[in-house]
Amino acid sequence: MNQTVFNRRVLITGIIIVVIAAAFLYRLFNLHFSTKIILSPSNSVKIKRGYIKDTNGDILAMSIERNSVYANPSIITEPEKTADTLSGIVNVDRNRILKRLKRDKRFVWIKRKVNDATANKIQSLNIHGVGFKKEFLRVYPNGNLAAQLLGFVGVDNHGLEGMEYKYDGLLTGDSERDRIVKPDRDIQQGYSVILTVDRLIQDTAERALADGVARSGARRGVAVVMEVSTGRILALAHAPTFNPEKFYSYPPWMLGNFSVVDSFEPGSTLKIFSMITILERKPDLLKSTFTCDGEIEIGETTINCISTHGRVSCEDIIAYSCNVGLISAMKNIKKAHLYDTLHRFGFGFETGVEIPGESSGILRPWSSWSGLSKYSIAIGQEISVNSIQLAAAVSAIANRGVYMVPSVVEGIENERGQLIQRFYPQSRGRVVNEAVAARIMDMMKEVLRRGTGTLAAVPHYRVGGKTGTGQKSMKRGGYIPDTYSASFAGVAPLNDPDVCILIMLDEPKLITSGGKGAAPVFADIARRILPYRGNASKIKKAVEPARAKKGAYWSRYTEKHVPDFRGLSHYQALQLLVKLQKNRPVTYTLQGKGRVSAQKPSPGSNWKAQNSIQLQLRQE
Repeated sequence: MNQTVFNRRVLITGIIIVVIAAAFLYRLFNLHFSTKIILSPSNSVKIKRGYIKDTNGDILAMSIERNSVYANPSIITEPEKTADTLSGIVNVDRNRILKRLKRDKRFVWIKRKVNDATANKIQSLNIHGVGFKKEFLRVYPNGNLAAQLLGFVGVDNHGLEGMEYKYDGLLTGDSERDRIVKPDRDIQQGYSVILTVDRLIQDTAERALADGVARSGARRGVAVVMEVSTGRILALAHAPTFNPEKFYSYPPWMLGNFSVVDSFEPGSTLKIFSMITILERKPDLLKSTFTCDGEIEIGETTINCISTHGRVSCEDIIAYSCNVGLISAMKNIKKAHLYDTLHRFGFGFETGVEIPGESSGILRPWSSWSGLSKYSIAIGQEISVNSIQLAAAVSAIANRGVYMVPSVVEGIENERGQLIQRFYPQSRGRVVNEAVAARIMDMMKEVLRRGTGTLAAVPHYRVGGKTGTGQKSMKRGGYIPDTYSASFAGVAPLNDPDVCILIMLDEPKLITSGGKGAAPVFADIARRILPYRGNASKIKKAVEPARAKKGAYWSRYTEKHVPDFRGLSHYQALQLLVKLQKNRPVTYTLQGKGRVSAQKPSPGSNWKAQNSIQLQLRQE
């Protein structure tokens, strides 16, 4: 190759490189100084939060697409006029918009997630420098229903309270697992969370609670409906409630799950656990009677009773909520024994329910108790509990002494609606002897028959419970004068306990006792949900609880052989599995929906060492 050809090729190559470099520099200059709005990559992906559903699949929270209005101040020639025009349409202060339009930026928000009518009106004006960006708006089809439990999301589509906050990573698809399995795309779809809550039971509980709060003049109230055999929370109602789509319009104290975040002195509802200690440690006291003169001296402290009851038995103590009788009986009980009972039933530590911010309550070690503490705690003072703690503890008594961990989440679904994870009931095992639990249930029945809880009675059903009226304590010690919490914890139906319902009214002014304020709320909820839950067959007809028949599917259970699950509904199969776990360490898996169509091992076969069972469910 001669020198001339070589020089020509070098020149051509150089010219090409210069042209490419010039084009690149021009493009870079154009991008840097362009008046167009360039959104960051993080803004290019729209997050669509997954659903929150109730146990029946009804939608409690969902996301819909909306237009958000933005502007490019660098190309708006008449900011004052533009601000005037937009202010009247989007309902934002004119000066606030003007301040944004005068910023040295190429992107500012005017109003996010406006409705279609507003977006169409702005679009029809064709304002130069104003545009729209699609975003997802979180909406709650049932309005205020379960607002404290569900929580709410902020303007950037991330959860700020409740389930929206607890499962934000799953609902947005931002969790580590989701980032691995989801490909890059314009819309990032999150998983859906299925709750144990039943929408209809939740609505019933909220309506009854709101009436009870208004009737008693309470500051606020809580109602917990828990399935006795599984610990599943069927309703978690708060009053007052709020609209989660407009959470910013309410005071902060209304927004949180105060049913678990805040604790309270349970008052006389705790007496049933004190009586358990007596039955376990000094059962002969059942044959004794105690004299109530209306007050009793403990050291230099006088503890009053609600009345002068005269001679009372242990059964009378619970029925009439007699402070003097219980304190007299507790003289035979050691501090450590009372502490042991309360600790076994979950007081003093978190239940583990899937609700953020749960309080552990207060149960001090017995070694730090004063000479008065044993008696104060026995009647529900010097101790604090949260509402779900107390409901779970009472449920354990009704569940024949087996404590089930309270739960509010049933499963997780992927974006195609397929169940990818199911959460099953968990037990902490037996916390009290079955015979002792049965005796306490008999005492709770007397509370409604002739004691302080007669207003909790439910027509056609046998129910039991315990009333409580606790004083409100001050942070620095002592009690706030004339300030109380009124509560009632009840179980229904007694012949085959299905639900535990706890009512707590905070600072009632008109009706301050648990028997008159909280008990009627229990009755209102129970009489509506028991037939709905399929308890119509358990309506009392002069049948004693001990003689009541079980559902037909209980007969499928034998001690030595695998029961026949075929044909059972999901709920019935779960009930039978829970019963099995009380006698042997059974593990199980359920797949599908509907009724059990197949099982492994087969019905009637002998249990093997692994004690595991697989159930396949299919829609009819």
